[in-house]
Amino acid sequence: MTFIAAALLLAVITSISCAIPGVFVVLRKQSMLVDAISHAVLPGIVIGVVITGSLHSPLMIVSASVMGLLIVWGSNWLRKSQLLAGDADQGVIFPALFSIGVLLLSTIYANVHICTETVLAGDLNMMALTPEHLIIGAIDIGPRSAWLLLGVTVLNIVFLWVNFRVLKTSTFDMQYARSIGMNVTWVENIFMGLVTLTVVAAFNVAGSILVIALMICPPATALLLTRNIYKLLPITIALATISALLGFITAWQANLPTSATMAFIDGILFVVIAVARTALTSKTFLTQGK
Repeated sequence: MTFIAAALLLAVITSISCAIPGVFVVLRKQSMLVDAISHAVLPGIVIGVVITGSLHSPLMIVSASVMGLLIVWGSNWLRKSQLLAGDADQGVIFPALFSIGVLLLSTIYANVHICTETVLAGDLNMMALTPEHLIIGAIDIGPRSAWLLLGVTVLNIVFLWVNFRVLKTSTFDMQYARSIGMNVTWVENIFMGLVTLTVVAAFNVAGSILVIALMICPPATALLLTRNIYKLLPITIALATISALLGFITAWQANLPTSATMAFIDGILFVVIAVARTALTSKTFLTQGK
């Protein structure tokens, strides 16, 4: 597989894989929790790499995911304890865990080959290079990261399909969902575990900063186009695909970082659609006024 084909494939799969769980993250108004998770996984990644010597090891993914879940459980515990107001619980926990990861990288595990820039913004182009590909026999089937993210995407889709009714009901009316006997807590824990797994799987490609844009912008933009929850997911996937394609083409032509350009295009799409909707709404209002 050529570098261009591999990079394009990885860009599209990464964008879609992050956007799918982002739909319910946005609907539940938990967007900043993704920011917290993306920072909190760093010490888990460092420890996993030290133990296994690889950024692709299942053990690394498990250790990083556990660190991500710590932010979720810790945040929920602090919120229920009412010791802190608002979302201050996330502001207390995730900087501490991220700092631990930075300290580990700069002191004890300074010999671990994890680039600081990759930690922040990922490196899609590096992941698309041939040494990072899966080879079966003599056939190059593409980047390892793409297949990992594809597997995570399938898990997310299956989970959303099976638990859609519980997620939909608890998103809009938590008390009602609990009152009719829905196992809300169990479903929520699994969902946040999958969000964390998605963040970890996309870490090499999008880093701890850009993964937030890839997960939040497409569903947030889709909400400007529809309020129908059944249409929201396909529109989100379409927007994620468009931003990946436009981001890749723009980055390729202008010699820019691919992940960062994809995130930038996500933001541009949101602004354009928001402005267009505002203009259309104002025009409709003025027409009705006449």
